Amino acid sequence: MIHDLTLNNFRCFSSLNIKLSPGINFFYGKNGSGKTSILEAINLCSSAKSFKSGNLQSLISIGEEAFNIKGHDNTSGYSLVITKQKTKPISILLNNSKTTTSKLIREFPSTSIHNNTFSFADAPPDFRRKLLDKSIFIADKQFSETWFSYYRCLKQRNALLKNGSIINIEPWEKKLADLGKELTALRIKFFNNTFYELKDLISKLNKSPSTDFLENINISFYPGWDHDVELSELFKSNRNKDLRRKSTSEGPHKADIRFLIEDVEAKQILSRGEQKLFSILWCCAQHEVLRKYHEINAVLIIDDIKSELDDSTFEVFLNLLNFLNNQIIFSCIDDHFSSKIEADFREFKKFHVEQLK
Repeated sequence: MIHDLTLNNFRCFSSLNIKLSPGINFFYGKNGSGKTSILEAINLCSSAKSFKSGNLQSLISIGEEAFNIKGHDNTSGYSLVITKQKTKPISILLNNSKTTTSKLIREFPSTSIHNNTFSFADAPPDFRRKLLDKSIFIADKQFSETWFSYYRCLKQRNALLKNGSIINIEPWEKKLADLGKELTALRIKFFNNTFYELKDLISKLNKSPSTDFLENINISFYPGWDHDVELSELFKSNRNKDLRRKSTSEGPHKADIRFLIEDVEAKQILSRGEQKLFSILWCCAQHEVLRKYHEINAVLIIDDIKSELDDSTFEVFLNLLNFLNNQIIFSCIDDHFSSKIEADFREFKKFHVEQLK
């Protein structure tokens, strides 16, 4: 987690230093005040990526040549410096030594929930798969090797399919099947633990009309093919179909998490606010798995929390805050936290962003 954050020439901030709570951090202020920019900078400390823009150069303050972000974790003692110059690639220094994004993700793990990702149940399968894989990547170093090896083999099989020649495809299929089994086993284990933690969080929430839908959601992990069929046999039987499509149609690369309410896709039934609340709950459950099973404290970042949540659903979120033990950083236009409400939460810290400038 991050306790000290310093921004220089980052978006609308020429210079800013913030001391964050290890518990709950709430940023509020008018649109354009810089709330999202602060959360975006914290996300960069975890992934070296922005959740708003694919062009890091655009994050440099107008008229400046580079931005600089510094983060410090008082618990581990780790310090981080991220620099992006207009004419150079991003630079990541961890304890004054150059490091990779994969190392950064493990040392400063986080999940960001924002306008593009609030509707977890309505998102495409690859989004849900990537969110699950990111958490497993943080938790299990072996996973990344298995993941990359699987996708390298998949690329080779797809190349043969595109060329229309499958003479040498069998060895690749065998290796792909072996790696696919390993990959799927790791995903299922993490999914099962997340599902358990989700149920535990739901059971702790105060019962209200806004939580009724949570009791009716049926959640299942789909591995990407009929799990009763051996992967090696699947690839073999699909060769003709895959030759026509010029790609591998089934397998772990098609894995998904499915949400149904009475056999109907949840996205067809849930409101936007309900989907947003469920997205938050699912990410919290994944973070509980990281904390309880792997002793990893990941940061949960939520931009514009009140958007699309009615008052009763927002009350559910406030109730949820009582049961989370990781660092939480979220934002909203208005201040919804009186001193009386703040006293109910552990290590609560509030920031008025307009006064930070």
